[in-house]
Amino acid sequence: MPRRPMTESHEQTPAAPWLWTLPKAAARRLPRAGSARWLAVTEGRVWLTRSGQALQPGEDIWLSAGEHLLLPAGSEWVIEGWPQASVAMLEAPQGAVSAGA
Repeated sequence: MPRRPMTESHEQTPAAPWLWTLPKAAARRLPRAGSARWLAVTEGRVWLTRSGQALQPGEDIWLSAGEHLLLPAGSEWVIEGWPQASVAMLEAPQGAVSAGA
């Protein structure tokens, strides 16, 4: 059996499950989670709004590449890339985030 270079097999590895691509004009719902999460924008620009909570009229959250937001435990969000984006969703370590955050 011929050996393949390491780079070839490495390129075929699927993307990490914590990295998401948000295609143009596609919204994604981020369901509630039992622990806090960090949403980090790795590429592009993202629009977020929190579901089920009255925000200030006209208040939306915009994040650009390199920015992040703490999503509190139990919160639900809608996220969309403008026009497209890539994000990383990371779970906060237990005890690192207070309940009131």
